[in-house]
Amino acid sequence: SKLSQPLSSWGEDFDETELPEATSNMPQNLEKVVYRYLARRRRLPHRRNGYTQKAIVGGHKVYLRTGEYDDETLGEIFLDMHKEGAAFRSLMNNFAICVSLGLQHGVPLEEFVEAFTFTRFEPNGIVSGNRSIKMATSVLDYVFRELAINYLGRHDLAQVVDDDLSSSSLGSTPEITEEADQPLPDYTGSAGAGSRVSTGGHTQGDRTASSTATESEVLSDQQMAKAKGYTGDPCPECFALTMVRNGTCQRCDSCGATTGCS
Repeated sequence: SKLSQPLSSWGEDFDETELPEATSNMPQNLEKVVYRYLARRRRLPHRRNGYTQKAIVGGHKVYLRTGEYDDETLGEIFLDMHKEGAAFRSLMNNFAICVSLGLQHGVPLEEFVEAFTFTRFEPNGIVSGNRSIKMATSVLDYVFRELAINYLGRHDLAQVVDDDLSSSSLGSTPEITEEADQPLPDYTGSAGAGSRVSTGGHTQGDRTASSTATESEVLSDQQMAKAKGYTGDPCPECFALTMVRNGTCQRCDSCGATTGCS
């Protein structure tokens, strides 16, 4: 009780003149961020709002239920997994209780999100039943992505791609724009798509023309080619981005050239 008495002397409202004189010399533009960890538990009201979200993560049903304070901030979560072993379900339920106690004692939801997103263990994979999350690296990754999107506005954590499941993933795949529906540019020159034999001058002219394309245009052409089912690599003969897989090599749909296969 003696240790708690100095803490109880500070109320919700205090006079700034009671602060030490040294604080008056601090710069005015200095911003101070303080996380308030409550010494006592802030209990939820008996009747509370929230929502229940059902989803399937890697073939396993996951039920997430939330409880909110009157100011619509998150105060508790409940987790239940359908047809799981008793030990695993008990661990998930007790984990949800620990998170709820932390939230009710003032631990920011941001701390939980940073700690448990991108955790990787099974079950994981494709997520169905959720409009914002389509892939998750674990059940906890899915749960805290869902909470971050709805309570923190972290929409950057939505729409996980398949590469995030890899332990060596470094980034996301480029988005395909509406320009993917446009026809592919013709890099075959005046000789046409069916001409495989070209003079040195004509080949040099095609190379010169392709070298003048900007880096963004080349990237856009490769995206459009991949969207149409091609590999995105240029043909070594006609330089068209119409290469398809042909066994272990590639074949050009425009001129029929290959990268080594017969």
